Order: sequence, then C-alpha cells, then structure tokens
Amino acid sequence: MSRDQAPYTFESWMDGAYHRPVVVPRENTALLVIDMQNAFLRPDHDLGLGGELSLFAAAIPGCVRLVDAAREAGLPVIFARFSFLPGGGDRQVVRGIRRGAPHADILVAGTPGAEIIEELTPRPGEVLIDKSRPSVFGGTRLEPLLSAQGIKNLVLCGVTTNVCVESTARDAAHRDFDTFVVEDAVGEAEKSRHWHSLYTVDFTFGTVTDVREVERSWGLSDRGPSGHTYLREFKNGMPGDALVAS
Repeated sequence: MSRDQAPYTFESWMDGAYHRPVVVPRENTALLVIDMQNAFLRPDHDLGLGGELSLFAAAIPGCVRLVDAAREAGLPVIFARFSFLPGGGDRQVVRGIRRGAPHADILVAGTPGAEIIEELTPRPGEVLIDKSRPSVFGGTRLEPLLSAQGIKNLVLCGVTTNVCVESTARDAAHRDFDTFVVEDAVGEAEKSRHWHSLYTVDFTFGTVTDVREVERSWGLSDRGPSGHTYLREFKNGMPGDALVAS
C-alpha cells in the first residue's frame, strides 16, 4: 500500500506505510539530550522503576552516538535534566491516572541521582539546563538560548519518550522549530506508550528518524545500528495484540 493510499492510522504507520527517507539539516541545528540521568538509568540511583530501567537504558547507545556525531559535525549539544529544590517546593502535582502518587525525595539538585550519566558527561562549554517540568521549554532559558544562536532545527533524544521527549517536541513545534525525534535514542517504561508517542509526533509535531539517518545527513560514516533492539523487535510484532509491554 502506498503512502497516498494508506489510511492515517497507528497500525498503518507501524506497518511502515509512511516511511520516507529523512534528511536532518546540519545548519542551524542543535542536539537536545533529555534527562539522561542516573536516577532513570542506574539501579544504584533507582527511582523505584525496577525492570523499567532496562527499557530506559536501551536509549544510552543511541544517545552516545548522537552526541559524538553532533560534536564531530560541530553542532551545539544541549543537555537537560530534572532538578528539584530540596524539599520539593517546585515539584509538579501528579495528575491523571497517577493522581495522588507520592513524591519520593528524588532528583534533588546536587545529588548523584540528578546528575547526567558518566557516558554523556557534558564537555566544557556545552550547556546544561535544569528544569522542573517535563518540557525543556517549561520555565527555562532554552528558547532564548536557541534564538541567540540562530537555531531553527532540534534533534531530540533521551527519556522518557511519551513524557519529557514528547512534551518538548510539542513545545518546539508550537515555536516553529523543525523537530526530529530519534526513535532508537529514546526510551519509555512501556513499549506501547513509546510507539504511540512517536506516532503522535510523526503525525503532526515533527519527524521521527533514527541514529543512522542523522549520521548520514550530517555527512558522517555509517556506524551500523545503534543497538536499541527491543523497540525494533516490538515494532516487528505489530499489528494486533502486541500493544503491551513484554
């Protein structure tokens, strides 16, 4: 079925009906690495996520590849992290089906759990933005920073796909940035939320791509797959009853 003939559905998107080669601009582009922090990715700084850590950690190889690629291509790399005041005075109230969930004393500014993982340590001169809301645009200096540098395009990676990454992608689209979310460099605790989030972004807020397409677009050598396999395996199981985490 051609892209023109396919209905606009999640199932047809998962079947590849809308896949097209993607070219990610190199000019006026920045890489935004979202919440790749010890608390999300390391069991010794666990948020109480248990087995979900492995789903988040699957994004690490792709993020490392993208950071290396951006540095090699001479693009700005911007890191973002959740970082709350001691005592939690700036924490967001939990709403939705998780309404009333208790807040642990986590992701406090200056604590090890709030720090970026060692593999992605920002280099001198690279910007690190602290935030207390899912979107990196929420109450931070990100927008004036991008404006001052003439950035028109954003490449997003990190965790979690359907909360902080998608929230940032939506806000970027609202501000007319051309936004690219890298599917094998983002992770989510539940696979169905991951893919529904990427479909939502690709439907109207930006473009979903992968690490290899980004590297090729920036004129870098093909380094093979990123190693982020659990999502590809899940996608290959579509459509049908596979819309649950295994």
